[in-house]
Amino acid sequence: MKKNLNKLTYAKSGVNIKKADKLISNLKKGVNPKNSNVVAGIGGFSSLYALDIKKYKNPLIVAGTDGVGTKLKLAALLNEHRYIGQDLLAMCLNDVITSGAEPLFFLDYLATSKIDVQLHTKVLKGIKKACNAVKIPLIGGETAEMPGMYKSKDYDLAGFCVGIVDKHKMIDKKLIKNGDLIVGIPSSGFHSNGYSLINKLIETNDLSLKKKYDGIDLRKALIKPTKLYSDLFFNLQKKISIHGAAHITGGGITDNVPRVLTDKFMAKINLSSWSLPKIFKLIQKKAALTDNEMLKTFNCGIGMVLIIDKKDLKKLISVTTKLKYKPKIIGCIIKKNSNKAIVYEKN
Repeated sequence: MKKNLNKLTYAKSGVNIKKADKLISNLKKGVNPKNSNVVAGIGGFSSLYALDIKKYKNPLIVAGTDGVGTKLKLAALLNEHRYIGQDLLAMCLNDVITSGAEPLFFLDYLATSKIDVQLHTKVLKGIKKACNAVKIPLIGGETAEMPGMYKSKDYDLAGFCVGIVDKHKMIDKKLIKNGDLIVGIPSSGFHSNGYSLINKLIETNDLSLKKKYDGIDLRKALIKPTKLYSDLFFNLQKKISIHGAAHITGGGITDNVPRVLTDKFMAKINLSSWSLPKIFKLIQKKAALTDNEMLKTFNCGIGMVLIIDKKDLKKLISVTTKLKYKPKIIGCIIKKNSNKAIVYEKN
């Protein structure tokens, strides 16, 4: 029989199953906190999670999915991939908890042209480490090797967070009333938004990653991972009723706060109530952005916004102080008197 010298295998086409197996094997190593609800986790065709339905009278499943956008480009430029996993978890988790939900588990999706075991192990272990830190099981995921779809070592990430909340305990915008306080919880930096603009400043040499600006180590400041706010919600909900919560992501304060308001009310934000962090001032200066453009692009130092009753302020301050947060009263809810959902003022 004539041998086929031009035989094309899956490996020759660019897909290495052995590397994929090695990657998953690396992920399974290390600390794996026990969770009795996880029936079947990483490795199977699907993951299984047992709900303790006795805890909930009228349970609602809450789900969120997101990625980390072009912050991945910066991670590649800096060759720093240890923290991008926390960004991924945070972008999904912080959305889910705004409904008052208890996060149950997390799944990830990594797509690349060619698996780099060392590189992608760092990424996946970063996800796992972030999940462990907030005691949420990484229950499964997918690693897709797709030759020709991505360049060189480029990869993309997506995450999926599932939570649960009793209907009568959910954070409902119907609770918001005239005079409620708007409280800003500080961000840890840019989180995972506005990086297309930041990357452009780097490409045009308006920003140099080799320089320090006003004492700021730009490399560390830009790669700093997104804050996880699950501990804040977990502890606050034991003490007070949160009327509204907005995760400040793409669109900044301008676009995200109105998402949790009814048509009856608007948010009045006092821009003098907090100081724009130095790193944000730097980006504003280099990009020549107006204040309104900044507020619609970046979180401007406020990663999460909470709307609460005035009478609960002392309890909120007590809880947040113990958790080492430094909340700022940045505004209040007023009756709508125009077609705007948010207005800014300065003292």
